[in-house]
Amino acid sequence: MHANASLNAMVAWLDEQLDIPKYSVTEPDSNGLLFDSPSGDGVSKFAVAVNTSLTTIVGAAKSGANLLLVHHTSWPGIDLHLRDEKFAALKATGLSLYGAHASLDCAPRVGNAWVLAEMLGVAVDATFGEFAGGHAGVIGTSGGTFAELIQRTSRELHVEAEAHQHAKTFGRVAIMPGAGGNTTDLEAARQAGADTYITGEGSMYTRMFAKETGMNLIFATHQATEAPGIRALGQRLGDHAGIPWEFIEESPDVF
Repeated sequence: MHANASLNAMVAWLDEQLDIPKYSVTEPDSNGLLFDSPSGDGVSKFAVAVNTSLTTIVGAAKSGANLLLVHHTSWPGIDLHLRDEKFAALKATGLSLYGAHASLDCAPRVGNAWVLAEMLGVAVDATFGEFAGGHAGVIGTSGGTFAELIQRTSRELHVEAEAHQHAKTFGRVAIMPGAGGNTTDLEAARQAGADTYITGEGSMYTRMFAKETGMNLIFATHQATEAPGIRALGQRLGDHAGIPWEFIEESPDVF
C-alpha cells in the first residue's frame, strides 16, 4: 500500500523542474496545473498521456488515478465544444490536470527531443528551433546508416516510419518531435549542418523542401515522437513522489 502524495507538493516539484513561471507567460493555458479537482490534495496514483483526450481521461479514471499529467491540454481553438466536455469529465471523475507543453518541448536535457534522441542513439551537441522562449529541437551525431536509423525509429516507437532519402551523406541528425514539419525549422537544422531530420508530422511542403534541399526526412507520427518525453517525466515524478503511475495508451492509427 502506497501512502498518498500531496498534489501541491507534486505541482511545486513539476513547476521547478519545468521552469513553469517562464512558460506560464508565453503559454499561459498550456503549462502547470490547469484544473484542480475538488477531490482534495491527496494523490494515490497519477496517469500520464500525450493528449487530453476522452480516451485518456476515461483511462486515467479507470486506473484509479487522481491526477492526469499531459503534454497537450485541451485547447478551445482545436477541441471546440469538446473542451467543455473534457473538463466536465475531469471534474466528474475527480481528476486534476497538469500540462507540460512548451515547458517539456524545451526542457534542457530532459525534454521531448532529448529523450527521443537518446532512444534513437543520437548524441546531442546542439539545439535549434526557437519556440515559446526556448529551443524545441536538438542536433547530434549518429553512427551507422540512414537505413539503420529508419529501422531503429520504427522499432523503438512502434510505428512504421515514413522515410525519404535525399542527402549524399549521413551522420548529423536533427530531431524536432511532434508537429516539427515547418520548413523554417528544417532550414534552421540544415544551416546548423544537419543532413537528416526527424519529426512527427508535416505536409507536402515539408517533403518537397527536404527533397529540394537534399535532406533526409523521417516522419514517425506526432503521438509516437512525443510519448517518450512525457513517459520519462512521469517516471521522474513517480520516483520523486513515491507513488505509482500509469501511461495511458491511445490508438496509433489515429495519431
